[in-house]
Amino acid sequence: MLKILPVLFFLAARAAAQETSTTTFNEVPEEVVIRSESSEELRTKKPPLKVKADKFESIAPSLEADKKLFLFESADFVSFSRNHPEKLLSARVIKPWRTSFSDRTVITLYPRRKFEEVFSRAYTDKTAKDLQWTLSITDEEGKIFHKYTGNGLPPEVISWSGENDQREWVRAGHSYAPVYVFVDEYGSPKTIIGELVKFTAIVYQKGGNLTISLDSASLFGSNKSARAVDKQNGEPLLAATADLVKRRYYNMPLRVKVYAQTKELADLQAELVKNFLKSALMSPENLLAFEGLEDTYAQQRTDIILLNK
Repeated sequence: MLKILPVLFFLAARAAAQETSTTTFNEVPEEVVIRSESSEELRTKKPPLKVKADKFESIAPSLEADKKLFLFESADFVSFSRNHPEKLLSARVIKPWRTSFSDRTVITLYPRRKFEEVFSRAYTDKTAKDLQWTLSITDEEGKIFHKYTGNGLPPEVISWSGENDQREWVRAGHSYAPVYVFVDEYGSPKTIIGELVKFTAIVYQKGGNLTISLDSASLFGSNKSARAVDKQNGEPLLAATADLVKRRYYNMPLRVKVYAQTKELADLQAELVKNFLKSALMSPENLLAFEGLEDTYAQQRTDIILLNK
C-alpha cells in the first residue's frame, strides 16, 4: 500500500502538467497589442505658418536720416586725427568755422617785434633800462584813441579789449593805426606804424548788455543805404552773429538797433536784420525787437544788444 501512493501522486502531477501545457499553446487570446519601441508619435497636425513681417515697413522711409544735413565738400573727411565731416552744409547747424568774431573782442599788438625791426643791436634788461617806448592807437582822423607808455624793453604782447580810458569802444568798420615810438639810450626817437586794426564786428560787455556792433558798410553796401542785406558780405556776417548767439546766448531777448541816414531807412534795415536772425535762430517773435535811428555817416552801424546779465 505504501508503494502504490507515490506512483499515483506522480501520475496526477503529470496529468496536471499536460493539461496546463495544452491550455497555453492551443488557446488564442482575444486581443493582440503591438507596441512600438520608438517614443515618437505620428502627428497629423500641421505646424503654424511663420511669416516674417516688418511692422514699421510703411513708415520706414520717414525714419531715415536726412542726408541733406550731412553734405560735405570733400570726400576726404576721415583721418587719424579727425573722424567728423569737415563742413556740414545746413542752415540748421552751428558753423563755428565761419565765425569772424568771438564773444570778447581782443586786439593783439606786438611792440617787441616792432622794436627789433627798428634796432638791430641786441639789448638786455640791464642795458635797456634807459629806453623809452610809446604805443599810440589813433583813429581815422589821426587823434589818439588809446595809449600805452613804458621804460626799458617793450613787452612781447599787449592784448587790448578795444576800450579806452574814457570807456569808449572802437567802432566796427573803422580803421585804427598803432603808432610805435622808441627812444634809445641816447635820446634818439624812432617811429614805426604797425598794421591797421579794423573789424567788421566788435563785441563788448557794457553793464548788463552784450553788444554786437556790426559794420553797416558790410551789411548794406559801401554807402550803407541798400534796402537789402548784401549777399556776399552781409549775409555771412549775420550768419556768424547768429552762430555766436546760438553757442552762448540762445533764447535770450535781443534788440536790433540800426543807425542810418534817415529814420525810414534805419527802420527798414533794422527789420531786415531782425527777420534774418529770427529765421537763423528759430526764435519766437516776442524775443526779438528792432529800432531805427538817424545818425551821421561815420556813426552809422548796426548794434545787436542782448540782455545776458
